[in-house]
Order: sequence, then structure tokens, then C-alpha cells
Amino acid sequence: MSKQKKKKQKMNKGMTVLLVVLIFVCALAGALYIDTFHGSGRAAQFVTSVFQELGRTGDSGTQGQTQSAYSEKDSMVLNESTRAMVATADKQFFMATKDGMRFFAGMGEQKWSDTFNMITPQMVQEGNYVAAGEMGGKNIRVYDKNGLCYLVQTNGTIMQFALNANGYLSVITKENSAYRIQVYNGQGTLLKGRVEESDGVYPLCSDVSGDNRAFVVSYVDTTDIEPIARVLFFYINAQDSESYTDSMFAAVEKTDEVITALGYMKNGVVAAISDSNIYGFDVEGREVWRYALDNTLSHATLANDEHIVIALSDGALNAEGREKGLVCILDTAGREVATYATGSAVTYLKATSKGIMVGNDSIYTGLRYNGRMVWSCRISGEVADVIPMESISHTMIVTSGLAVTAEMKNGQNLAVIQENEGSDLYTTEIGDTQGTAAEEDDRQE
Repeated sequence: MSKQKKKKQKMNKGMTVLLVVLIFVCALAGALYIDTFHGSGRAAQFVTSVFQELGRTGDSGTQGQTQSAYSEKDSMVLNESTRAMVATADKQFFMATKDGMRFFAGMGEQKWSDTFNMITPQMVQEGNYVAAGEMGGKNIRVYDKNGLCYLVQTNGTIMQFALNANGYLSVITKENSAYRIQVYNGQGTLLKGRVEESDGVYPLCSDVSGDNRAFVVSYVDTTDIEPIARVLFFYINAQDSESYTDSMFAAVEKTDEVITALGYMKNGVVAAISDSNIYGFDVEGREVWRYALDNTLSHATLANDEHIVIALSDGALNAEGREKGLVCILDTAGREVATYATGSAVTYLKATSKGIMVGNDSIYTGLRYNGRMVWSCRISGEVADVIPMESISHTMIVTSGLAVTAEMKNGQNLAVIQENEGSDLYTTEIGDTQGTAAEEDDRQE
């Protein structure tokens, strides 16, 4: 390839990155949710095998189907006009809607509520804490199982926020042409603040270390022909910071890349995901491993601080790439420990301590971190979330109007629907519901 052609490609990429960043900034100000990739990620759906079409009891030509009304024990009607966000903790769960946060000891067993008004609340979970905020809003609330821990009110509009397992919060906000990165402790006290006013330099995401000593921020510099990714490491407390200018103790720079997601893992390594590589940086900011990407990513998540889970999309520029729809599981040392071939584009991905949920269209699959399938089934309805509760087989399914818990079985068909407001809820099952060896394995564990 000629030097002129290469230069033109780089200029085109630089312009593309600048356009993406501008859209990113404007969209966030307009309340678009951008996944922090920390704790949970969003995606949807995976095709594994051919299932029979869903039917209802009484429909002609269908056999082997059963219908059962959900009881209050395993279902809740959601009357909110916006989709509920749910974070589970075994049988207990948090539920955020536009009207506030509620905490349930079990399905229908509400323990407390906190009222707020957000058009599209988003929720981040880390350990025993959850944070609820709104992109483009100015309030973030941090909760544990006992209720509200603290409230942060920002001057600028919220662009991104992240938690650590001790309830520490990092927040990126935009006010006029300036960006602020602020860090709060588990009681809501502001510990550190940083202002970024350089033209063409944008902070994209941040996170706080598990030992509460440091925080990390990813920037993209669009002032040159090629984009430049920078990851900066800062100390939080004054004692650690006294020997460093502006508290910054390490910096990483990657030319012609954009790092759109990062987070501290349990071993202290910062995992950073760019458009070309996934990196591991140690506590001193040194690169300790690199995982090259020959595909674009449809989704990525840092799961329970112990794994990085990615779903591959098309091959990257000038690269053949691997199979589209492949789910790859990495450990904190950057090793690919397992893969799972979905056979189609992944459109739903959620990874928790209990396992990984993958989906495509209406087919959802529960995976272990060794890549082994526990169950795969068709779920009919406007599914928003499929979330493991106390085990990967005991799952909450959230739609626009319902939250239902179900024991997932390989090969079953579930219809999660509400006929009319106030009517009974039911499932329809067709086909094999005997389970698999993997499912039996799950019950024994």
C-alpha cells in the first residue's frame, strides 16, 4: 500500500473518530446511555438450534404445550411507562424506574423505596452497592441493601459514572466547554476533583481502585491526524499524591486507538478495551498483557472484576477476523480461558458472578465461565433483561410490563406476556423440558 494511501486512511480514521466523539458527547448530554462495561454490560441474543413456534393452549395444530398462570410469588406487574433497570443479589434485587428506586427481599416483597424523578435512569452495580443516575442529568444516588447511602448533585451534566466495591464513586460531567472528573468516598464526601479544558481532548470513562487509593481515566485526543488514546492514573489521598504533580503517577499512550472502556480488576490490574486491543495495566501503569482484536466488538463487559467477556462482530479493517458471534472469556491475566460459538450476531450480553447470559433474537443462553452451556431456550415477549439470581438456572426475566422469575431448562419455550392490563400472566412451554447434563450439574452445585 502506498504511503499516500496509508496517510489518507489515517486521516479518514481521524475524522471518523472526531465525528464519533462529537456524537458521543452530544448524545450523552441528550440522555443516551453509554455502557461503562463495568459490572454488567448490555446486548442481546444468540441462535443455537431450531425450536418449534410458540403456541398457546387452545391453538389448533400445537401439541405438548402447557400453560400455567404465574403467582405473586414469582411475578410482578410493572406499571411504569419506562423500562425498569434491575440489579440482583441472589433472591434480593434493586429495581430502578423513572419514579425511584425500590428494594425487594423477594418477588413482590418490597422492603423500602426512594422516590426520584429521572426520565431514563441507569444503574451501575458493584459488590453490595448500586448507583442510579441519568445521562445528561445532575444527580446520582448510591444505595446498599439498607437504602440510600448518599446523594451526589453535580453542577455539570453527567457523562459517565462508576463504582467500586466499597461504594466509592467516580463521575465525569460536562459544564460548558469543561469536563470534570470527581471521586467520592462511600459516605458521599468529595475526595478528588480534576478539570479538563483542553480543546479536542475528551474524557470517556473512569473507575476507582478496589483499595480506594487511586482512580483511572481514559481520554481521546483528536487534535492530530490520528486519534491518541491516553490512560492517566491518579492518587486520591494527599499522602500518596505529595510527590506527584496533579496527583498523576502514571500515564499510558496508544496512537491510532480509542479506549472506550476500562475498569479495575480484582488483582489490581486495569483492563482497558480499545478498538484494536484489550490491555492489562498494572498498579504502576505498566502494560503487562495485550489481547489483539481482529474483529470489531458488539459488546464487552468486565464481569465481577474477575473476567472480561466480549462478543465478536465483523472482522476488523484489513483483517479476516474470527467467527462472528463468538463469545470470548478472558481472565485477569489476559488469557482466553474459554469461547462459545453462538452462530449469529450477539445482541444481548450480561455477565455476573453467577454466569453469563447471551442472546440473539428470542433465543437466550446461560453459560459458565468455562464456556459450558447450562441452558438455552426461546423467550417470547419484549425482553429487556435476563438476569441470574441465586444461580444461573434461576433467572429473572424483565419485559416492558413484567418481571418474572423462572427455572430455566434447556430447549424450553417461554412466553412472558400480559394479555391485558390486570390479566393473568402465563408461560407457554413446548418441546424438551427435561434439561441437560449441564443443567443437572448446575443443580448439584
